[in-house]
Amino acid sequence: MELLKDLELVEVAVEDGKAELTFLDEENMEIRKVNINKKKYDRDKNKWFEDSEQAEKAEKIAEDEFGKSFDDLEDAVGQRKDIYAYDKFNSLFEVQMIEKFDKDQEGLIFQTTISEITEDNVGIHIRFEYEGDKYESKMTYSDYLEAKKQFIVDPIKKQKQYEKFETKFKLPISEKEQLIGEQITVEVKVAFGKFSYAEIKPIPKKK
Repeated sequence: MELLKDLELVEVAVEDGKAELTFLDEENMEIRKVNINKKKYDRDKNKWFEDSEQAEKAEKIAEDEFGKSFDDLEDAVGQRKDIYAYDKFNSLFEVQMIEKFDKDQEGLIFQTTISEITEDNVGIHIRFEYEGDKYESKMTYSDYLEAKKQFIVDPIKKQKQYEKFETKFKLPISEKEQLIGEQITVEVKVAFGKFSYAEIKPIPKKK
């Protein structure tokens, strides 16, 4: 990551819930594009979907960073911002990257600790580190509806995942914060010969 200071916003395009902001790096004579999205991206399904929480975040970024509504970001041309430049994208903020295991890592087993547990309208995300990088194991309980272009929670699946969570971690989801720092064993698996994922083994009962 490289922090590029005081770049001028020279162009903005807003379309279909996505704002593409183009900043000019005059020192290197390069452009840096930053995207602000009202939709959320699911890496596993390679799809964007409607998400009210993400839409609120996008509006807040537009207001807090540029003093404009999302739809009026074109009026922010001329403002200057510091840009975080990563290998594959640029951002207004420093980003916590979530890596994915490669298929050739199938069968890898290691021990680590839980660093974070979050929950959204897709499922439960249990995050941990391996060799200095951040990864996650997901317990999903939503289905993507093409007609609505968004993930919709399946309450029966959600309850089953809550039960699996409690069985695996020996605590209900409501007490997930107590699991931060808990040691876990993780195995890398591959589904259908192409989708790699991290499976967390059940935590042994404390004596």
